[in-house]
Amino acid sequence: MLVEIPLPWSREITEHPALVPVAAMLKEAGVRVQGLVPGDTSAPDDRRVVWFSRPEGAFDRYRGTAWSVADDRVAGVLSALAGSGGTDAVPATMVAEAERHVLVCTHGRRGTCCGTLGTRLAVALPGLGAGVQVWRTSLTGGHRFAPTALLLPEGTLWAYLDLDLLVGVSDRSLDVDEAARLYRGCAGLDCPEVQAVEREALRAIGWLWFDHGRRGEIVALDGDRTRVRLDAESPDGRRLAFEATVEVARLVPVPDCGKPVSEAKKSAPELRASGFAAA
Repeated sequence: MLVEIPLPWSREITEHPALVPVAAMLKEAGVRVQGLVPGDTSAPDDRRVVWFSRPEGAFDRYRGTAWSVADDRVAGVLSALAGSGGTDAVPATMVAEAERHVLVCTHGRRGTCCGTLGTRLAVALPGLGAGVQVWRTSLTGGHRFAPTALLLPEGTLWAYLDLDLLVGVSDRSLDVDEAARLYRGCAGLDCPEVQAVEREALRAIGWLWFDHGRRGEIVALDGDRTRVRLDAESPDGRRLAFEATVEVARLVPVPDCGKPVSEAKKSAPELRASGFAAA
């Protein structure tokens, strides 16, 4: 759920006064909220709300619906979306929306690097073409990868961006091997192991991979090695399947932004996929 929320933001976006009345309900419903800094073209007393839902079965993209909501009615709209009524129960009028959204994490209360590097990148963007809306957004996770971005409706996440790289990711002109290096995974797919194998599929198929309906599953476990299968269907109906083995290559220290690696208090596994091949 994307919601225009005026600055300043708290450490948790759901602690903002506009969201506090429905925060518990949103959490119980499993709804993730991304705050958006209102744009230059936003109405001063209205808030954009964009709801993205995952389709059943294979994933190709999220389905989005948008509303323009009076400031004092935001909580009611979010409550309706999180409830069983879905989009039909929303007490607001739908509006036309951009075809694609590029969300750059600039949540400084959660990560200094996102607050500085992310904001610098978002402000510098001249625009990404017709039908693409660029937003400054709240925490997307992984501030150590800053600047980061989330692209919707494809649901892909990207790391270590600069202006040229983000443009190349958005319009799919970036060299695919370079793109794979920056690719953090797809929010519409399950588990890190599946996403590690999907990176290899991106390398093998190219940018058209993201137009496929795809799903992944763990098919075997052997100690610290995980066998993963990806199934996909192209827009013209051609079916593909791949398998690979995933293991932890190393544990990487995760320092706070700007702090020495030696001061890191936690670590994260770096996954490596090997033996990628058609199944």
